[in-house]
Amino acid sequence: MICTIISKSKFLISNLLILVLVLPGVVKAEKIRKNFPRAALGKVQLTDISGSVLTVSKDSKSYTVSTGTFEKCTTKFVRRFGGNSTLSELTVGDSLEIVGRWTDDTKTAATACVVRNLSVQKIRGTFVGDVISISDTGFVMTTVSESRQNQTVMVGSATKIVNRKEVAITLADVKVGHRIRV
Repeated sequence: MICTIISKSKFLISNLLILVLVLPGVVKAEKIRKNFPRAALGKVQLTDISGSVLTVSKDSKSYTVSTGTFEKCTTKFVRRFGGNSTLSELTVGDSLEIVGRWTDDTKTAATACVVRNLSVQKIRGTFVGDVISISDTGFVMTTVSESRQNQTVMVGSATKIVNRKEVAITLADVKVGHRIRV
């Protein structure tokens, strides 16, 4: 009887030691998370750009995201497939993925370390599809590949538009329903 009591007390003492050893580590981990809170917003919609501050929304909630150089990182802008980008390439309505750090306890304001613009892509190869809408700055086209979404093509002053015979044309010559290769 005495042996069983001793063995049970050793078991209890070892469990207490384990709890005492584990709990300080848990507290330390929570302190680290509070000091370095990671903000991974996932896929959000850009609703406003004011200087270097972006306003984005997701699930009816609005977030304010600052871009620039911060203590822990400098904001890097990338396109959908990893090509380099800039803040000036963003437009209201773009789909973005943002990773950074929360700056407030309500988790509605963050500093961005990486902003990936899912609406702009640069990849080797071409896209073939039909024009579905035209604006002053470009057009939207469907793609032949069913796995890709509609593509927004931005046309600038340096953009060269040609027809099948390689003759220069303007954006005004492009019509809804035309087959386009970009």
